Amino acid sequence: MTEKKYEIFDLEAEIMSVWNTKDDLESITYRLMDDPDGPLTEDEIANVLIGLTELHDIRCKKLFNVFESMIKEIRFTKMEKVSPDLDI
Repeated sequence: MTEKKYEIFDLEAEIMSVWNTKDDLESITYRLMDDPDGPLTEDEIANVLIGLTELHDIRCKKLFNVFESMIKEIRFTKMEKVSPDLDI
């Protein structure tokens, strides 16, 4: 399988994806504290946290893979300017 050639925007998208974990935690907090259906059981809380941990790990691995691929391609030293305002 050939490696995909990533662009700076792919890296930015993966960085933003990792930030989604914060939104996920806010949703979990809502469910724990404010949901009219009542609190989760201890098993449900554990399952939600285990799932979020795995999802966060996947997001971080994907981000690192994009970053590592771009480093191997030397994308950071040979990038064309994406905007006149950016000094890249």
